Amino acid sequence: MTHERPPDFDELVGGDLEANERERLRRVHDLLLEAGPPPELPPALEPRARAGVVVPMRRPSRRRMAVAGILAAALAAVIFGAGVLVGGSGGDESSAPEPAWVVDMTGGDARASLAVFEVDEAGNWPMKMTVQGLEAGQTYELWLVKDGKLEQMCGTFAVGKDRTVVVLSAPYPLKTFDSWVVTRAGDDRPVLTQAES
Repeated sequence: MTHERPPDFDELVGGDLEANERERLRRVHDLLLEAGPPPELPPALEPRARAGVVVPMRRPSRRRMAVAGILAAALAAVIFGAGVLVGGSGGDESSAPEPAWVVDMTGGDARASLAVFEVDEAGNWPMKMTVQGLEAGQTYELWLVKDGKLEQMCGTFAVGKDRTVVVLSAPYPLKTFDSWVVTRAGDDRPVLTQAES
């Protein structure tokens, strides 16, 4: 075993330190020299130490980030909706505003009713949607359709076992669109379409 000269403190830290900092580092340096090098790894442990696997950290995928964004938006809509329903109605259903119109939607055994209220001063159309029959635990999106294509998303929501009521908002000029549809999140195929009136 070869003995090497201990590292020189002045070479390590240089000469441009304040006196207090230099003294603190000097004490640490002296303690490290006194402790000496770490003990050798016993031969029985050496193969295990070499077999360690390093797993690089990965950034979340765009898909995971999009899902997280959708879930955050859905949570915000639920919290906002709960505030509107609890605080806005004062517990008295008769004081709730009447919708400007109601859109009925159907698809297989599922159905929904979308109550659209008067536009506010900022141009937002508040909405309350009641959904039944969609797959529980899944996430869905409400879309405005123009010329048969999905044009503007009006919100994302999760569905419970029975009836689900969600509060949504659309900041678009609604009369410029043809109809409404509901799709499963991430899929552009409608599961609910606006019923013919």
